[in-house]
Amino acid sequence: MKKIIFIICLSIPLYTLAQEDTEEITIEEQRTNAIKELLETVEINKGLYIKEDQERINKFLNLINERQSMLEKAKNDLRLENVRNKKLENEFEINEKSLAELEERLQIKIGVLGELFGVARQFAGELLSNSESAFTFTEYPDRSKNLKEIGQIQVHKVSELEILWLEYFNEIVASGEVKQIDADIINSKGDSYKDSIVRYGLFSATSNAKFLKPNSELNGFELLQRQPEKKILRSIRKHQRGDDFRSASIDPTRGFLLSLYLDKSGWFERIAQGKSVGFIIILIGISGLVFSAYKIYFLNENKKILDDPDESEIYKEMVVKIKEGNSFQSKENIIDEIISNYSSRLDWGINWIKFAAAVAPLLGLLGTVIGMIETFQAITLFGTGDPKQMAGGISQALVTTMLGLIVAAPLLGFYTYLFDKVSTLTQIVEEKGSYLLSKE
Repeated sequence: MKKIIFIICLSIPLYTLAQEDTEEITIEEQRTNAIKELLETVEINKGLYIKEDQERINKFLNLINERQSMLEKAKNDLRLENVRNKKLENEFEINEKSLAELEERLQIKIGVLGELFGVARQFAGELLSNSESAFTFTEYPDRSKNLKEIGQIQVHKVSELEILWLEYFNEIVASGEVKQIDADIINSKGDSYKDSIVRYGLFSATSNAKFLKPNSELNGFELLQRQPEKKILRSIRKHQRGDDFRSASIDPTRGFLLSLYLDKSGWFERIAQGKSVGFIIILIGISGLVFSAYKIYFLNENKKILDDPDESEIYKEMVVKIKEGNSFQSKENIIDEIISNYSSRLDWGINWIKFAAAVAPLLGLLGTVIGMIETFQAITLFGTGDPKQMAGGISQALVTTMLGLIVAAPLLGFYTYLFDKVSTLTQIVEEKGSYLLSKE
């Protein structure tokens, strides 16, 4: 700040000198005037600077006094807190000794009852853990609260032991009854609705012949995403509709076995495990079955040869054609040609059925090899610690083999049936042709 004022003071006389120079003032007069003006400016600013410095000094001294008072206050607070800390330490030691004495007196008074209270807390905790996922949680809404209180109490009253006894007694009664209750049901879409359910002891719960699982967080029951086999559901339906005693399927593991159905693969999922080889086998099987059905229909159209050979079209054709021959050799050639054409029409496509029956298990074997290769690759990458990494390849190996055998067995049966049928029809036609030749 002083430098700026000094520069301004210097600039004023210089500017004045420049003005006087224009009025043709001598250099000595200009220098004398500049010095005088500078001296006057310094004397004027001197008083201002002294005043500012004095104010700054006074402000600093006042801050020192304020900081000193704050320091004294902090020291005083520290002294008081030290005194309070010693007092609290003494109280803590006294309370700790009193607590130890009280605990010792409590253990002496409890005596053998301490084991009883420990067993009560243990049984309360076990029943609480089972009740959270039990099928009876909607029927006893206060059970969890009561069991939590009993599990946290050090010394139990008789009334609390009675509550624990009643809860276990209710559990025993519920395990042997089939009861219909109303509860909230959550479907697969997440929608909740109220409906009646049938509880089978502590093991299973059903609604409209469909199994449920408890969900205490949503305060209701959830429908299983995948239900068990129809025969199990049919037994539940018959039991609920009948008035007399009937057998019903339940899950003795309280839902564990039913939960395994979520991971159980259906038929379409099993087929999908065969991947591209499995779909090729299925395509070959469908094509072979369709063509076999067509050939059976075609041969049934010619069954008149079996019922009444003399009225069949092929016999009438041989009768007409044999008259066109002049010699016995020409007539024999005509009959052989007719039989050959007829046999060709009957035999057409049968070998393709045999081919499909033979290639299906070969493709299954190919899928088995591919699946085992994938299994060994999984073992190479992840080791044998996780069986799920190998399950995909093993599933493909087994599924393709199964599909190949399933497709090959019926196709081979159709081929045998069609081949025997064609042989029978051809033999009858040959016999009729020989009969016509023998008459000539």
